[in-house]
Amino acid sequence: MTTRTCPSCARAHDVSGLTSEQEVTCACGARFPRDEVEVMGATMISPSKAAAAAAVGTEPGLEGTYVSTAVVLPGYEMERVLGRGGMGEVWLARQVSLGRKVAVKVLPPRLAKDPEFVTRFDKEATALAALSHPNIIQIIDRGVEGQHYYFVMEYVEGRSLREVMRGLSPPEALRVAMQVARAIESAHDKDIIHRDLKPENILLDGRGHVKVADFGLAGIRSGSDSRLQLTATSVAMGTLNYMAPEQRRDAKNVDGRADLFSFGVVLYELLTGELPVGRFKLPSERVRGLDPRVDEVVARLLENEPEARYARASEVCQALEALVTTVSQPALSPAGAQPQADRVAGAPGRLKSGWRKVRTGLSVFGGVIMVLVALRYLLGPVGVPVSEDKKLVLSTGGLPRLVDREKSWPANTNADVLVSSTLEELADGRVRLGVDFLEGEEEMNAHAGTWTLVDGQLQVLQGGNDASGSKGALIPRAYLANRYFSSDDFSAEVVMNVRELGRGYPKEDEDAQHFAELAFRVTGLQVSVFAIPDAGMRLSWRYTTAEGEEVAGNSAMEVDELVRDETPVPSGAFRVKLQMKKRKTGVDVAAFVNGDAEPFARKYLEGFQGRVAKVALGCRNLACTFDDLTMRGIPSKKQTSPKVAETPQE
Repeated sequence: MTTRTCPSCARAHDVSGLTSEQEVTCACGARFPRDEVEVMGATMISPSKAAAAAAVGTEPGLEGTYVSTAVVLPGYEMERVLGRGGMGEVWLARQVSLGRKVAVKVLPPRLAKDPEFVTRFDKEATALAALSHPNIIQIIDRGVEGQHYYFVMEYVEGRSLREVMRGLSPPEALRVAMQVARAIESAHDKDIIHRDLKPENILLDGRGHVKVADFGLAGIRSGSDSRLQLTATSVAMGTLNYMAPEQRRDAKNVDGRADLFSFGVVLYELLTGELPVGRFKLPSERVRGLDPRVDEVVARLLENEPEARYARASEVCQALEALVTTVSQPALSPAGAQPQADRVAGAPGRLKSGWRKVRTGLSVFGGVIMVLVALRYLLGPVGVPVSEDKKLVLSTGGLPRLVDREKSWPANTNADVLVSSTLEELADGRVRLGVDFLEGEEEMNAHAGTWTLVDGQLQVLQGGNDASGSKGALIPRAYLANRYFSSDDFSAEVVMNVRELGRGYPKEDEDAQHFAELAFRVTGLQVSVFAIPDAGMRLSWRYTTAEGEEVAGNSAMEVDELVRDETPVPSGAFRVKLQMKKRKTGVDVAAFVNGDAEPFARKYLEGFQGRVAKVALGCRNLACTFDDLTMRGIPSKKQTSPKVAETPQE
């Protein structure tokens, strides 16, 4: 059997009966060619390019496309590689005639043999040459030297938006977005559609100025040069997480509204730190205090139908301009702003009133000190609470000071939390279960820690080392009580956030664990994605084979299973995904973070097929938040494995 994996949801499909020209339609809605396609991150490129790479014995987009270190271009001193991609390499170079730094994009000789690659390369240079805008990378020169096609661009000394976006405040994010929108507007005015807008293609220099780059997939809708038109018509080109729905279906015949959808994804991610996946919440529902007017702009940009979006980028610029100019201004009182003359005239009265309040406060504070001093000599050292987190005590010398109040560990819920859920039956026999953490009828068994529903999120405070489960096991988890899934075909993802409990709690044991968890588990069986602050992301597994042998391990111990280097826990909210797929006599398990196309770790679990378990969320010695829990898989109404007990509490 010949299988191909969907580049959108990673579901495997049997393509044995299809011809090389036919497409596969996945249950998630994505379409892709029967033949292998090039995947760089989540970027899909046409089958002919994959064939070209195969012809030279290389993986498409990888080592075979890299430029030789011996490349020499007239008038330029090549210094070092800045980055690699599907269209070759970008070098830092020195332009000898002017003595300035420039960026040189070079098409490798092996790809230069493919006319489609050359066309795309020429098209990017042509698109840049047609654009002159302060927020778009400017082209300086182009040429061919021997086997090398190249063009020269201005060098931006800075970082990509991907690298800095999590550190931007909402006002800063809107100012960045405003510059990106203006760049899109300029390109669209020249009938140029970017078609691959994403944080990696947006650069910021040291002064915070935006430069939109990488027009390699740009569509030029005017002009008569047929070489600038794509040869692929129905193959999706771009990056899946940022791609408009119509672009997935027909990459060639999209208009500027596809860029506006991609811009909407970038804007949403800028403001919330997350991707708008599935039934996403609007930005102001994610970020407290965010101007709700942003929601209307984002929602319109992310409409599935192009006709429902903004018609032109200029309209987006106008909408953002209003937000950028007012988002940092203090809100007026309901009665409106007080006239300046009244504010000045009323100042002396307010000063007198303010001083009276200060004197009253000092008198009260002095009285408290006198009482404490008296109690100090009568009863010894005492502490008077002054807030939820602080108390006032007397030091050895008799002077008062504020110290942290001692807190007890968060109470254990050990009860059902009722949440909202939606169940959708998919065409292939699987189901999609979405959980919103609002009050509803879906039962979650919550154990160890204080589990509460707050503003559509599941929040938990857990600390201490008390053993509250069966056999003395600590169970800081919440399970979906009545939902079982098969390990043969299953995926679950959730948005989580982790932070320290805060000051004032008792001292933990030296070996205390700290983690947030997404798990597939019941008694005696567990596969988990762990987020461990100061350690990193982990894939962990534990189960017993049919022969009674226990199999246990994690990706930190079995480094051979790591797909890439150690993955740190992202800051702020981030999305984790656990995926399982039956393969021969076992199950292939993979763990992903933040929508990456490649997992950070995977493991083949021999004999794990046919197992049934529940979905669980865990939190240990941390304050954790969970949101947007989604599962896809084969449901099971009852346990099928004799080794699995009904109770999940271990």
